[in-house]
Amino acid sequence: MTETETIVTIEPMTAGGTSQWRNGLVELLIDAVASGASVGFLDPLSNDQAAAYWDIIFAQWQSGERLLFIAREGDRVLGSVQLVLASLPNSMHRAEVQKLMVHTSARGRGLGTALLMAAEDEASSRGRHLLVLDSRAGDPAGKLYEKLGYVRAGVIPAYAQSSSGRFHATAIYYRDLRDRDPSLLGDNDVPTRECR
Repeated sequence: MTETETIVTIEPMTAGGTSQWRNGLVELLIDAVASGASVGFLDPLSNDQAAAYWDIIFAQWQSGERLLFIAREGDRVLGSVQLVLASLPNSMHRAEVQKLMVHTSARGRGLGTALLMAAEDEASSRGRHLLVLDSRAGDPAGKLYEKLGYVRAGVIPAYAQSSSGRFHATAIYYRDLRDRDPSLLGDNDVPTRECR
């Protein structure tokens, strides 16, 4: 590693992180929407709207109903993913992966995979073996999910609007973390993890 290189860290949100990473997360969300990501907002997304969204997420994180993982390089936020823990008595085995985002300047470096694996490891450690998520049908993210063992359960047409306002279909995926068969992961270079 040269003096100018920095290490990317993937970490769960901590008590001081809400103020430390807030501005970076606001920038990340605005970048995702501006680049066409289907993450619930239309373009252009204002700084105030993005900040208000993260304030809601931080409140849910503090209550324990949502987990948040951040990819950072030094003090710069490069990505994030959320894990929403189901809370009803018959759903304590599952969680929903939400809003996997990687800044456009940091894509192609494996951060999406690293963030998703961090969320999966935490889900397993909490006894959550069934993960669900959704993604705009046809997006490159779908290939990532399938490479990591997620199964596409179906597609709902005209489910949401893209950041430009156009309606698009959404694909629903699931993954049972108890099934750690490496042949399901696709490439042999994706590390397997034992179920905890």
